[in-house]
Amino acid sequence: MQRLIAELQGICVDVSVYRRKRDRLVAILEDAGYELVVPPGAFYLFPRAPLPDDVRFVRLLQDENILTVPGSGFGGPGHFRIAYCVDDRVIDRAAAGFRRAIERARSMRE
Repeated sequence: MQRLIAELQGICVDVSVYRRKRDRLVAILEDAGYELVVPPGAFYLFPRAPLPDDVRFVRLLQDENILTVPGSGFGGPGHFRIAYCVDDRVIDRAAAGFRRAIERARSMRE
């Protein structure tokens, strides 16, 4: 490992790739009506769940084939965590599912 590290000196990761993915997912979520704070750096977002029960909302997202984790597992009940270090097509295909899930959640509150 030490020899490998020596060979990697001066090599940097192009973070613009992740910034673009973050911005795309943020736009999708905001357009659907989710509340979130845009992180300055990370590989995940932590939006507010539209239901008080974040586990229940994550199940709605699972019905849409969107994999997220309840925020209560990270000390943030009422939120959910989603990674955006995925292929761009995965992000784009999830857009309709995010919209359907939030609409279902809103109808459950009524």
